[in-house]
Amino acid sequence: MRESSLVRRILKALKGRGGYWFKVHGHPGQTRGLPDIIGVYRGRFVGLEVKVPHRKDRVTELQAYTLEQIRQAGGVGEVVTSVQDALDIISQISGAI
Repeated sequence: MRESSLVRRILKALKGRGGYWFKVHGHPGQTRGLPDIIGVYRGRFVGLEVKVPHRKDRVTELQAYTLEQIRQAGGVGEVVTSVQDALDIISQISGAI
């Protein structure tokens, strides 16, 4: 499976659960290292870096740093490799409220 199709599947599933979600499309003027999917779910900022399962270890240093910055600011910043990973994350947010 290609990462782009995985991103589309994850976005569809997340939008079906509510919240506000969008795909970050990179371009030269954009901040580098932003997660593939950004959203707000039940008042929490969420940044998800999407990787296909066999490339999970391919998170760049800048991507890892950005996810950590999101976590330090009180948001949720994670690497996901499946629709279920993403749904598990928002389920954890629901359980924490």
